[in-house]
Amino acid sequence: MFFSVIIPAYNAEKYLPKALSSLYNQTFADYEVIIVDDGSTDRTGAIADSYADTKTNMVVIHQRNSGLLLARRAGLKKAQGQYVVFLDADDCLHPHTLQRVAETISDTGADIVSFRYCRNQGFNRSDTSSPLPAGLYSNEKFAEARKHLCSGRFNNMWGKAIKLNLFDGSEDYTIYSGLMHGEDLLQLLPVFDKTRSLCSLDDVLYFYRPNDTASTSTYKPSQLSDIKVVNRALLKYARKWGESCYQSACAGEALQYINLLKIAMQGAGYSGFIQVFRDVREAAQDEKCFSRWKHCSLRADNRLTVFLLKRGFGTLTFELLKAVDFIKKIRRR
Repeated sequence: MFFSVIIPAYNAEKYLPKALSSLYNQTFADYEVIIVDDGSTDRTGAIADSYADTKTNMVVIHQRNSGLLLARRAGLKKAQGQYVVFLDADDCLHPHTLQRVAETISDTGADIVSFRYCRNQGFNRSDTSSPLPAGLYSNEKFAEARKHLCSGRFNNMWGKAIKLNLFDGSEDYTIYSGLMHGEDLLQLLPVFDKTRSLCSLDDVLYFYRPNDTASTSTYKPSQLSDIKVVNRALLKYARKWGESCYQSACAGEALQYINLLKIAMQGAGYSGFIQVFRDVREAAQDEKCFSRWKHCSLRADNRLTVFLLKRGFGTLTFELLKAVDFIKKIRRR
């Protein structure tokens, strides 16, 4: 078996058939599909079972709701392929995804193959922000891929084919039950610690469906505790990988806190934002973040956000983030 495609699914009845259709339209045939029904309360489980009844290469796991991280771990335990591809239940793969990735693995022997994503089903334009430039990263050059991961620009489980034996299968991830913000990065850190080569493709092979109901699309206090856990792991691995990775990790840590402020700005209103601002500032002080962020490389608006956060200027931060969001929307038109 060449690929194991793992689909964690929770209340995904609306889009799961489209995700599965994108798999069964693949031009490459040597793969299995593992659907993890994570305690869905709609027809997700029944839909998965109906497909599995007619497909010899599909396995369905039904479990009580445990969250995305543990759903993916359950899929990994069942996986038999040489490489793992993660597909979210509301997303789709390009018909040539597995073929293109298999050819790349054959040509390069890479431990990981990454590819671009789009937000339109035509697969005609990449929406990957700050992508890792195309090419093979091996030996000393692989440090560039680790640095990119540390910066927070490369931390999705989907959009990659990863050699199965790179995952720490014996590690007990149940201690992270309920962790939703940053779970991708938490799992990728030990993978990148073992990896020795990665090939980055320019090809747009993954359709990401924007989802306003996603677990991280609205602010929740648990997100703040989550990123504390994830960033401690990030900094530990980054120190091990060298000063360049550590500096990128410091910037990546700052961006995670800033992202929480952006989420709150978009959905919590002014008064709600101010409370989140206070909580984020307190967390950053407790974690001694500001001293780490002093010299890291950040875009001008993000550096200003850090400056305002450190000094407790909540209203100015709110106005700054609204202005930056408005400018971005204008540019997308």
